[in-house]
Amino acid sequence: MPESDISIEPIEIDSLVSMIKMAYSFENWERVISLSTTLLDSVKDIRLEQSQLINTNKRLNRHISYYFGYSYLMKGLAHQKLKQYSKSIECVSYYADLSWLDDSTESAKIVIEDFHFFSKANSLTLEILTGNKYKMSEYIDYLENNSDQVLSGLITILESAIVHHFNIDNELSLLMRHVRDYSFYKEQVIASKYLSLQYMLALYNYLNKKYSDALDYTIHSLVASDKLNNDKYFKKSIALFEILKTYASVPQLTEYSNILNKIFKGEMENEESFNFSSYFVGSSEQ
Repeated sequence: MPESDISIEPIEIDSLVSMIKMAYSFENWERVISLSTTLLDSVKDIRLEQSQLINTNKRLNRHISYYFGYSYLMKGLAHQKLKQYSKSIECVSYYADLSWLDDSTESAKIVIEDFHFFSKANSLTLEILTGNKYKMSEYIDYLENNSDQVLSGLITILESAIVHHFNIDNELSLLMRHVRDYSFYKEQVIASKYLSLQYMLALYNYLNKKYSDALDYTIHSLVASDKLNNDKYFKKSIALFEILKTYASVPQLTEYSNILNKIFKGEMENEESFNFSSYFVGSSEQ
């Protein structure tokens, strides 16, 4: 292979990783699957070349086991989001054991152990999603000991509760204390998870006829999605509030109206050719 081809490989492979992360943050699950498949095919080609070329591993910014594990992990997560659980379970089985990529280096050992840990956690997640309530206490223990996974875990529990119609009030009371203010979740993927959680909390409370709580979560989701610049959840929050509107109290209706007016005013004042204050002064005098 020409030397020039080798030199561009790190950019191509790691760009694929970045593209997968971006597609995941936008919840474009089909694209995540497509990109993950492309990444997998690419590292398979590199793995084949490694058996023929010396020092081929220099073409990668990480150990090759990472790219195998990441492609299967993200593909599995996308299938999970599409409720294609059998396909997701199959992906988990692939990154559960990457020992065949072990080259006795410390970097390989760390990556292989990390993905083995991820496989255990995601197998448990799939148990919950498919309605196995008997795994709930084990899942809660796992989340309590891995607070960085609480956002994803709460979404899983809520999704399962909504689909399989069971009460998770106790589980929510245990785990919600780990959730911080939306300003803490500025990174795009994490911000999307936070907003997904707030939206699903609104749905869960609505389905359990806790309308006031559902509306409060919806209003919070509206504010947070605006602050975190997430148009998708901003629109979803408005749509959900409109559905719940008949259950809203006067203070909730007022707060909702004030939020939209404040956002509208901010948008108009950002328009160079539009003087918001002057417009309303002129309007009031007519």
